[in-house]
Formats: sequence, C-alpha cells, structure tokens
Amino acid sequence: MPGEGECKVVAVAASDGRQKRLRHDERRRRIIETTLSCLARHGAEGTTLRSVCREMGVAPSLVTHFFDGWHDLLLAAYETISDQFISDLTPLLEQEFPTERARMDELIRRYLRTDWVGENTVGANIALWQLSRSVIDLREPFSRCLEDRKRVLRQALAQLAAEAQAKVDVDEMTTCFILMLDGVWLELSLNPGNIVEQRARQLCWSWMDAILGRPAQ
Repeated sequence: MPGEGECKVVAVAASDGRQKRLRHDERRRRIIETTLSCLARHGAEGTTLRSVCREMGVAPSLVTHFFDGWHDLLLAAYETISDQFISDLTPLLEQEFPTERARMDELIRRYLRTDWVGENTVGANIALWQLSRSVIDLREPFSRCLEDRKRVLRQALAQLAAEAQAKVDVDEMTTCFILMLDGVWLELSLNPGNIVEQRARQLCWSWMDAILGRPAQ
C-alpha cells in the first residue's frame, strides 16, 4: 500500500488510444464505482473480486494493491454510499431556513433521493445488506451510518418540536421516523410507480403533524 501522501500512478488506455495515467485516488475511486455497478447489476451472489476485475479489465493483484482483499473493498463501497448520504444531509443542520419546518422539508426531500451515488445506489445497497449476513465486517459501518442518520434527524426533529412548542419524546420520534423514511425510500427506489415523491413527503408530514399535535398542512 502506498504511504500517506504518496500518489500511485496507473496507466490506462485513453479514448484516443494513447495511455492515460491515473493518480492513486482516482484509480481507487474507479474500482469502488465498478464494484457498486457490479453489485447493482449482478447482486450479492453474482459479484466477486474477480468479476469486478473482469469488468475493469485488470488483474486481481491491481485491486488488492489498493484494498486489503474483497471484504475491504466491500467496506469501502458501502462507506462511499453512506458518506455521500450523510454529507448531503449534515449541512442542512447549519444552513439558514425561514422556519424549522422548511429545514425538515428539505431534509426529507434529500433523504428520499434514490441516487445518492448515482443509479447504482439502491441495487448496491440491497446487495450489501445481503452480504452483511456473511461479511461480519459490514455490520459496524451499517450501525455507524444508522447512528449518523439518527444524529441528523434527532437535531432537526428537536428544533421542529421546539418551534411547534410540542412536548414529545424526540429520541422515540427519531427512531420511528427513520423506520418510516427508510421504508418509503425503499418503496420509491424499487417501485417508483407506486408512490410519487411529493405524496411520500405528504405522508411523512401527516405523521409528524399528528405526533406534534398540529393540524396537517
């Protein structure tokens, strides 16, 4: 593995037939993207280190130069998805909004996006969830991502409850809301014809307004 600050450069074919040299971080990113694409298209059972290598047209030794084996590559793939998701949500906590309701509405909109890392998001996520049954190393980042989501939602819900002057158990509300959002997100991702995003957001608000003791808006 290259030392910190060292840039491993790899040569690949450019579109005009000449050799294009990629930096270490760019090659690593492409390996992760290819892994996510393979997981989305072929699922947990159809994706292996060798299948990712075949997709890229490289030898397994190149991939293992950047990752400590298949499990390490799967961890990096999941962390890419979860990090992108959390980094999209977290700035909303500090951003200026006219009301806390407006903040929460934008948070819901971003949470229910189905393309956190592009079109492979849902397929790769499902494959990684399946793999977590046998790849124990995946369970810790899964739990960490859940806690990160709770942290963001708990703060936003606490501010929303304060604005509504509602006395609620924010921790309990957060847990229930995550379960609701994850279910709605999965439905939007897998069966987009069953419910449109606007209707999904309306359902979220109907639930929250009932908890906050406010008439639905």
